[in-house]
Amino acid sequence: MNENFIILEMFQHEVSCCCPGQEHKHMIEFHQSDVWTIIDKQKYKDSIGWHFWMTVNKEFQFLIQVDDIEELCNEGRICSLLNLELKMMHLNFKVNEALDEHNEEAFTLFANELRNVQKIMDYGYFSLGIEV
Repeated sequence: MNENFIILEMFQHEVSCCCPGQEHKHMIEFHQSDVWTIIDKQKYKDSIGWHFWMTVNKEFQFLIQVDDIEELCNEGRICSLLNLELKMMHLNFKVNEALDEHNEEAFTLFANELRNVQKIMDYGYFSLGIEV
C-alpha cells in the first residue's frame, strides 16, 4: 500500500484516537488537499481490527481501519499521491493531444481538469512542506 494519500474532496470520518491507555473514537473533518501519511505498518488491535497509524499534514495522528482506506479510495474521496501524479501526466497528455487535433472543446475540458488536479497536488505538497 502507498505511504501518502491525498484528500480529493472534503468529508468527515470517524477515527480511533491513539491516546495512550485510552480507546475512543471521534469525528474528524478532512479537507481537500490534506495529506495522510502512514507512519506505522499495518497492525491488529482487538478492539478495532486491522488498522494503520496515520498522520495528517504532519500535524496530528489517528488510527484508521485498513478497510476504511480502501473504501475511501474506491469512493474517490482519497487517492495515493502517486496515482494523482499519474492522473496529472495523463491529463497533460490529453491536453497536448487536443492541441494537436485542434479540438477546442476537449482542450478546455482537459485543461480545466488538469488545473484542478494541479491545485490539489500543490496544496498537498505544501502541507507536507515540499516546494514545487
